[in-house]
Amino acid sequence: MKKLAFLGAALLAAAVTASTALAVHSPPSANPTQCTQGALIVNVNYTLKNDFDSGVAGNAWANDTINRHLQIRQVGNALPTLSTQYCAMIDDTGAFVTFAGTSPAGTGTVTAGINGRINGGYTTTLFTGTLNPSPAYATHGNLGPFDLQCGPTPAPGYACNGAHPSFLSYFTGSPSWDYADWSWAYHTAKNGDWLNADSGNTGDITG
Repeated sequence: MKKLAFLGAALLAAAVTASTALAVHSPPSANPTQCTQGALIVNVNYTLKNDFDSGVAGNAWANDTINRHLQIRQVGNALPTLSTQYCAMIDDTGAFVTFAGTSPAGTGTVTAGINGRINGGYTTTLFTGTLNPSPAYATHGNLGPFDLQCGPTPAPGYACNGAHPSFLSYFTGSPSWDYADWSWAYHTAKNGDWLNADSGNTGDITG
């Protein structure tokens, strides 16, 4: 599961089922146009390096390199105050290499050095907020690479202290928001697949 600074552990807890599947991140089915309409006010790409990936046991089971596409849209106004509403969407593609230890779904163990690919992301619900007039990051274009500096070991309790952008970087204060959907799919050539999603976990990467 992607270890994001603002992603709570309770939100990421999900049941493990027996089947193995891969899924592609898409807007929430309840309102698929929620974050595809409105003025596109942030549209950036950047790379996250040394991004440790947490399994259900809390250990880092892999080191990720993520190519992230972040969009924020100004969708409309909310009654009764007519506050401006926004939504954010993240799309991730990238690669991972495993650490030795407990497998991501916790059904077994995994050896070090297994390579695989990642696809996923998340969409927020509509939220109100105040845009930062002078954000630390550009609002359009390629922002370059960011080293998350996760470590010092893959054991539970590791930290990721490297500065990097998120959609919250473009707002002042602490907007109240939630996820509309989130999922990340992990694929290997010979060691299985794992889907980590708000709807539940399927599969595992072992061997």
